[in-house]
Amino acid sequence: ALSSLDIETLTTMGENATSNLAVDGAFVAIGHTPNSEKFRGVRTDSKGYIYTLPGSTVTSVTGVFAAGDVQDDLYRQAITSAGTGAMAAMDAERWLCEHGC
Repeated sequence: ALSSLDIETLTTMGENATSNLAVDGAFVAIGHTPNSEKFRGVRTDSKGYIYTLPGSTVTSVTGVFAAGDVQDDLYRQAITSAGTGAMAAMDAERWLCEHGC
């Protein structure tokens, strides 16, 4: 189980320092490349982010909705993912009901 993290502080003056922080868990961001390659056929921008209609989770493919880091190249944060994830779930439910859920 994770119990602590070693934190290394890097400065431009070369005065680096290491400290230890007691923790119960950690969230790790793994980069700024969206994991959208599995969605071939869905419109993406030049950076690989899935395009959605402004203010929605609707993609270029009927019945496919995108949320969070895969469609948000500005914020890319967990809270944004949670919010747009809820939007996508609601959009998917509406779409299913309109198509005979």
